[in-house]
Parts: sequence; structure tokens; C-alpha cells
Amino acid sequence: MTAPTPSSFRPVFAALMPHPPIVVPAVGGGRCRECAATQDACREVARRLVEHRPDRLILVSPHSPRPERGLGIWPGPRLRGDLGDFGARRTAVDLPAGETAAAALAAAAEDAGVELRRLPADRLDHGAVVPLWFLVEAGWKGPTTVLAPPWPGGGDPVRLGRLVAEAGARLGGRTALIASGDMSHRTRPGAPAGHHPAAADHDREVCARIAAGRPLAVADLDPELRRLAAEDVVETTTLVAAAAGDAVGCEVLSYEDPFGVGYLVAVLRDPAAATGLNRLPAVAREAIRARLEGRSPRDLPPARGELARRAAVFVTLRRRDDGALRGCIGSLEPLHSDLVAETADRAVAAAFSDPRFRPVSAEELPHLAIEVSVLGRREEVAGLEDLDPTRYGVVVTGPGGRRGVLLPAIEGVETAAEQVAIARRKAGIGPAEPVRLERFPVEKAAEEEPPPRP
Repeated sequence: MTAPTPSSFRPVFAALMPHPPIVVPAVGGGRCRECAATQDACREVARRLVEHRPDRLILVSPHSPRPERGLGIWPGPRLRGDLGDFGARRTAVDLPAGETAAAALAAAAEDAGVELRRLPADRLDHGAVVPLWFLVEAGWKGPTTVLAPPWPGGGDPVRLGRLVAEAGARLGGRTALIASGDMSHRTRPGAPAGHHPAAADHDREVCARIAAGRPLAVADLDPELRRLAAEDVVETTTLVAAAAGDAVGCEVLSYEDPFGVGYLVAVLRDPAAATGLNRLPAVAREAIRARLEGRSPRDLPPARGELARRAAVFVTLRRRDDGALRGCIGSLEPLHSDLVAETADRAVAAAFSDPRFRPVSAEELPHLAIEVSVLGRREEVAGLEDLDPTRYGVVVTGPGGRRGVLLPAIEGVETAAEQVAIARRKAGIGPAEPVRLERFPVEKAAEEEPPPRP
């Protein structure tokens, strides 16, 4: 494997998605229940990609007509395809081709001495259509580029990935990457390519390397093991992992092989998921949107890892234009069993039950920035010298149980005395009344404000 060279390019999101048509409801019908984990994980990838608001998408499909050397690229101006070969012609995608991305890829390929060939076919293959169907379902409508890797020996996938990264660096903005690929086609008796006992070893190795945050290491798998497994996942994953440059937020979302073919869904790069807490602002936004639309929240992340812990939460809403407070509600003790449910509940309260403000409207929501504060353990302190308004929140408790709370790192609050004075006023505690002081650490997660659209 060629060592990847450094690049300034980093995609906002990169993932591996399988391409079995049976996972699409119009093809699979009732059998979708047998691959429900794959279907759910594909929807999770699609949701997260769209949430990042990329300017463009580049997808690599192993079933596109492969050139002998270099890379193949589907021509525009529209990219169209359907699942008619699988009995679902109306299940189709129709997206604008990424013309600026194609030009950047052509320039990078010329500089690198790599051929970039326009593919002669006019209908996208199922290796592209299946992942794109999930992305379109989630709301993707943007410029899309579909690439075909060469036949084995026609180009080093790592080098080709760095070429994609060079094109991404020239483009600027926000690029998302998808590798399309199925794992071994021989995991069970009756599998499409026949059963082979080595198939499970192959899939186990790929899953382990990606789960360990080393997706590029799949390129080092034993070639004989890959041949016996009859896979079409390693080249596309290697190419996209090399383009991504690092594996921040890398995780396996699901793996199953219900029909003798391994289906792996994995995130290869997602900086926002490097800590699970960074997903909480999206939870808050969806909870508010759902309340406005009179429905239950959809596509919330599973309460696992960091998100499974029980902790108190404050949700703060501010106007994007001037930073003015628009709502803030929280509690000092958790009300729910996990952070997903806690955040959703507090977000709805901040949007609709803060007595200082009128309820948030649907028209207003896109113009609000959301911050989620997860509270750590409270501890009593002796005095102001133990407080730090940049690091700790404060709880001030006065006679009769009156209690004021102030979060840390609030603009304009520079000293512990100011912090305590504000908390006293919030609770209606006079400046001379005795109080008990507690401090608590906070982990904050704020939305990444999207850049202006071109």
C-alpha cells in the first residue's frame, strides 16, 4: 500500500454504505425485516450526511463500468438511475452532476498523470443507486459525482484517493464522500458466490479495522483472503479513506449477513461525532421541529456510549444574527434515563415553556443557534475563591430553599462575585442573605453554524 501524503483537504463527512437492492423497501418488501439493521444504519448515515450540509457529494461505486486504468466518472448534466433490473423501476434517483467537481478532478488527474475517463453508460448502476436512494430520501439534492475505480492493477486506490483529496482542496467548501461496497458474498451456504469458511474471517477483519479507527488498513488485507471472500468493498473503502485523510469519529454502525452477503455500514470520518455529545444540538433541533409539526421526533441517535449516561441538561437558544438569548431551560437533576431523552425534553421546554419569551415559531427556528450543556457532579465550596466562572457553573441556595443557577462561560461574567450576584438575583436572594455555594463542571455542545450557501 502506498503511504498517503498529507493534504489540506478534509471532508465534512465520509462513510461506507452497502448496495443490496433488497434493502430498499420497493425491492425487498417484507424481506426488509431480515436486513432491518442495515436499513436503519443506512438511514442514519444519510441523515448525518445531510445534517452536515455539504456543498457536494462524491460517491465511489464498484459496479460502475470500470476503466482499465485511472478513474471513471459519470457524465452530466444529470445523474439518473433506477432499480428496474430488480423489479422497481419507479425507485429512481435523479440528481445534478457535480460539474465543478468534475473539472477539479480532471485538473488534479492531469497534474498527477492519471486518466479520468467519462463513462459511456447513461444509467447509474445499483452500486450508486442504492446508497443515493437513502441520501435522497433524507433530503439530499445537491451536486453529485459518481466515480468508478479501475480494474485491479489499473491504479493504486490510495493514490487515487489522494487525487480526490487534491480535487477537494482545489474546490474548497464542504465535500462529503461515500464508498459503496458489499462485504464477502460467501458467508453462508446458499450465498450468491457459494459458501467459503474464510468469508467470515474477511468480514471480521474489515469490521475490526474500521471499528479501531483504521479504515485505511483494510488495504493491507491478505489478497488471497479477499479473493476467497469475493468482496467488492476494499478498493472503494481504501480510496475514500485515503481521500478523507484521517478517521475522526470513525465507527461501525451495523454489520449483518442475512442472505449470505455481508452488509457493513460504517462512518469513516465525522468530526461532529468524535464525541457523542456533539450530536445533542441536532437532537434538540429535531425535538423542537417535531413539536412544531405535531409529530414524534425522527432519526434520533441511539442512546449508547456517551449518550447512554444519565445527566442533567440545559438547552440554550440564541438568535444567530445578534446572539440574543431566546430561551434557556434545564434542571439540576436528570429527569430521564439517557442524554438523548433528556436533551429532547429540555429543548422543547426551552422553546415553548420559558416564561421570559413567547414560544418559538416554525419560521424562527432556522435562525436560532442551539447549545446543549451537560452538567457534571455538583460539589459544595467554601467561598468565592473556589469558583471560576470560566470553568464551573454555580448553584446558590438561600433561606427557604430559594435557588439560583448560572452556567459557566457566559459573556460578560468575568468574576466569581459577578457570577454569584447574578445567581442571587435570579433566585430573589438578597445580597446580605446567607447562602450555600455549589459548583459544577459543564460539557458544552454547540451547533456548527453553516457557512453561507454559494
